Amino acid sequence: MKDLQGKVAVVTGASEGIGKGIAGALAKAGAKVAILARSQDKLDATATELVGEVKGFSANLMDADDVRRVLADVVTYFGEIDILVNNVGGGTFKPLHMQTAAEADLPVGIPLTAAVAASHAVVPSMVDRRQGHIVTLTSPAGYVPFPYMMPYAATRHAMVGLALSLHDELKEHNVGSTLFCPAQVNTGYFDRNDADMGWYPRVSGVFPVLEPDDVGEQVVKSIKANKREVIYPLSLNLFLRTYQKMPRLSVLFLKLFGVWRPNPTR
Repeated sequence: MKDLQGKVAVVTGASEGIGKGIAGALAKAGAKVAILARSQDKLDATATELVGEVKGFSANLMDADDVRRVLADVVTYFGEIDILVNNVGGGTFKPLHMQTAAEADLPVGIPLTAAVAASHAVVPSMVDRRQGHIVTLTSPAGYVPFPYMMPYAATRHAMVGLALSLHDELKEHNVGSTLFCPAQVNTGYFDRNDADMGWYPRVSGVFPVLEPDDVGEQVVKSIKANKREVIYPLSLNLFLRTYQKMPRLSVLFLKLFGVWRPNPTR
């Protein structure tokens, strides 16, 4: 999809952070952008701040029926959806025995419920029109089973499967699917969530911290180039590809240099 001018795009979890950066980049590229999150007030503020045609739609993204309802509202307002960005996510980082039931359930409900329901809602029209693109975000935890974040890592692995499965299923219909994995992004995530940075893998410090607008620009590029999979930046790509080829040796290497385990603060 080389030209995004006038295309209808949906970004989940887009009132702030990565989603806001992606929505802004899509709007700058000429797309009409529907941003989805729970808080209508935050969505309205974001829509006002971004340059371009952007409208917020409040949704409970942990409720599949509500996701489908809101996407129907988007179609009524903007027209058929051409681009879906499965971005919404959440979760805490700590040993499983220290997590509450709500903390263990949240990373499963978000992003997987929203991504499956949203993809299911938009794909029939994309296939009928032989036009469309779905971007699904994951994290390095979707490739490497880091300890102390089991529900989060499990769901991020599921997002990898979702995106790559869709790619092979949809390509014969001229519909694209991109798996997008950025390094850590400067979103204030650890300030807004009960996610103790002390339990985060120390190896994350090896890679540059990205800005949301940078991620947004790379997502737009991946749509225009119809990329199957993007791991950004290059240093993270090399690390994850090495791990995929030699997982045991990679973990041994990380342990040797003391960056496999985190440094918990509590």
